[in-house]
Amino acid sequence: MSKSKQSPAQKNAKKSSILDAAANVFAQYGFKRTTMNDIATAAGISRPALYLMFENKEHLFTELAGHRIKIALKEARAALLKNQPITTRFIDGIKTFERTYTEPVASSPHGDELIDVNANLASDIMIEGRSSLVAALVKELKTADQSGEVNFQNNPLSHKAFVELLLSSISGVKKSSASKAEYRKKTRQVIEVFLKTIRK
Repeated sequence: MSKSKQSPAQKNAKKSSILDAAANVFAQYGFKRTTMNDIATAAGISRPALYLMFENKEHLFTELAGHRIKIALKEARAALLKNQPITTRFIDGIKTFERTYTEPVASSPHGDELIDVNANLASDIMIEGRSSLVAALVKELKTADQSGEVNFQNNPLSHKAFVELLLSSISGVKKSSASKAEYRKKTRQVIEVFLKTIRK
């Protein structure tokens, strides 16, 4: 009896499981030391089966970056849609994105290496992901402005410029923070300071 074909949903679930396993291996060993055999073992599949899905380690890493961005954006958008004040939604949305996409890499002993590899292999994915996050934040900010929750009347920045400057400031905090706890605390403070300039 022939083996039944997997549905698209089953294939996506399997691919996601493999990428999650790969993320753990990269975090543990770094990019250079990680082999496709390490990832196959962690994912519970054979190496040939892994190569049927990914051409090489670089291809897999790029797919992983896209996978994590997709999850981070989905969770950030969900946080932004909650029935809460704009300050809370902004803090939760940005922190959710960072916690899902950035922190697992930054907290790895090989974080610097992984960040460099990510910038080299997945720069287009990072740019697209950031643009999508900016768009989601701008949309919520415009809605809050229209409802009177915030006021941009005396602000020299557009909604988009405001969000981009805020995210750039958070990136600076990321580089200067000595720990995850310090980074989260400073991120919240930066967002609160920015939103104070437009809150009624």
